[in-house]
Amino acid sequence: MRWRHWLTEKYVAMWLYKQTYYQLNLTRLPINPEQRISEDIKLFITNSLDLSVGLLRHFVTLVVFSMVLWQMSGLITLTAAEYTFTIPGYLLWLALLYSALGTCLTMQVGKSLAFQNVLQQTSEAEFRSALGRITEYDECVAFYGGERTEQLHLTKHFHKIIKNFLSITHCTKKVNLVSFAYSQMSIVFAFLVASPRYFNNEIQLGQLFEISGAYWFVHSALSYIIDSFGKFALWKAVAHRLQHFSSQMYKAHQITTRQGSIANSAANQLRLTNVTVFSLHNHPLVTDLSLTVKQQDRLLISGPSGCGKTTLLRTIAGMWPYFTGTISKPQQAIFFLPQKPYIAPTSLRNALLYPHAPSTCSDEYLREILGSCNLSQLSGKLDQYEDWGKNLSLGQQQCLSVARAILNCPDWLFLDEATSNIDEHMERRLYRLLEHYLPKLTIISVGHRDSLIDYHTLNLTLSPSGKWSASNSHTYSFS
Repeated sequence: MRWRHWLTEKYVAMWLYKQTYYQLNLTRLPINPEQRISEDIKLFITNSLDLSVGLLRHFVTLVVFSMVLWQMSGLITLTAAEYTFTIPGYLLWLALLYSALGTCLTMQVGKSLAFQNVLQQTSEAEFRSALGRITEYDECVAFYGGERTEQLHLTKHFHKIIKNFLSITHCTKKVNLVSFAYSQMSIVFAFLVASPRYFNNEIQLGQLFEISGAYWFVHSALSYIIDSFGKFALWKAVAHRLQHFSSQMYKAHQITTRQGSIANSAANQLRLTNVTVFSLHNHPLVTDLSLTVKQQDRLLISGPSGCGKTTLLRTIAGMWPYFTGTISKPQQAIFFLPQKPYIAPTSLRNALLYPHAPSTCSDEYLREILGSCNLSQLSGKLDQYEDWGKNLSLGQQQCLSVARAILNCPDWLFLDEATSNIDEHMERRLYRLLEHYLPKLTIISVGHRDSLIDYHTLNLTLSPSGKWSASNSHTYSFS
């Protein structure tokens, strides 16, 4: 458990380091990190310990009974042409040769087993991921009535598991046949190789059986790889998946290395200089953008769907690496509100304070913020543990997200259509709350609604062709 704790912490840290979890999604590689971290680490450590303890036990057995077999083997003299050879401990040498031949044959027969185990683990992970998607989007599937389509999709995934499992079964059958034949023949082999000494009256019948017994222990120790070949194949498969996971995380950093530069601005302003943002397919979304946003400005980024508004926000956040130019970011506290808030199953208090708000906020203040954000019905549930992301509507989740922003007290707030599921009256109220609780706040919003213009002093309009235009809006008003 200590080993698993250490290795799990190491992989979790690597996965979360510098947003690797997000960069892996950009590479579009089927990694299934939840399978690698939860299942593969456990299997790797369990099999490593099992195989290591077995190897130690059989090594001790081999050393002890090899000495016994060596002493009982005596000398054997062989004559070839005019040469005479005397071989001490010949029974031990024959046991080693027999084991080597059996091991080579087993490895040849079962050489595809490790690859098939890798494929099986991958197929199981994909099936589990497909099941998880239905759980995550259960309401959408229910509205669409997509049960039949999802069933066909799951069946297709499961058929891959069955097909590969049958391949593993076929390969394992061949390995087991070789192992069984090897074990049965070894019983006869011991008597055959020791019989010359018995027929020459060098040993008695009881000693012949003693030799057979000692040989059996040596054979058992030497056949450990053969008997445990399936476990070795599984261990190799899991080790390969973990190594592949590590290399893919490293590769994700290499692939997603920023082409442009991002630095902190001593002037505490956001300055974009000749910034061009590209899509995953290297299509320019925003071309040669130069813009300066000063403290307490309020900028609205608008434009048709798909023109790169959210991608521009990701670029400013440092999440999107496919851009050129220079971005100077303020040194003050920055907070981003995505369109769909992340609310993990936890207590309402923790959901409100996520991720960095001070835990010293009083219950009265938390209830005040909830009431102001039209969530007064939750005021008595601060310590209630629920899956709030499931139990709250999208509009309520966005209200909670704004409450979370107020409690985190940022100096700069970026809203990516963070009020799109709220009516215009409530939207106006939330912007008024941000003005009231955070009077020095700088706001940069992404949205489609014309009503958002009233709350901003600057307007940046993007077009699908990559062109842009910036203009001053009238003085914002919450009246």
